[in-house]
Amino acid sequence: MEHMISVAVFDPEDSTTVKSVAEALREYEAILIECQSEEELRVAIGQPPLVDVVVLNLERPLGRSFSQLSEIQTKAPEAEVIFVALFDDEKLWAWMEVIQRGAYEFLPKPFDREDLERYVVQAVEKRRLVERRRQ
Repeated sequence: MEHMISVAVFDPEDSTTVKSVAEALREYEAILIECQSEEELRVAIGQPPLVDVVVLNLERPLGRSFSQLSEIQTKAPEAEVIFVALFDDEKLWAWMEVIQRGAYEFLPKPFDREDLERYVVQAVEKRRLVERRRQ
């Protein structure tokens, strides 16, 4: 990875998500932005430096998570979104729905840190490839 990675994390239901993301990216030069509220998430995606990846908890009601995804896509269209959540039958439908709506990936909790690392790095590489093609 040639540049610094910038990752915003918003998971009000599980404080260990931020720690897990930090551990997954320990080998990379990364800026980790821990968002404690939706307002902090809005600030993180709305100002420089640009956020490469947003890690979000899939919340109930699910419409709230869909709204967060839509807002990120509007305010920071270059950012990739990875949802995380405990997996159950309802989440299977939601998983497919967030992917169809443009999320990069969905990781069930507890997630494997190597999977998280791989998805974040792949999301950043995808974003940078798109940026190079635009130039």
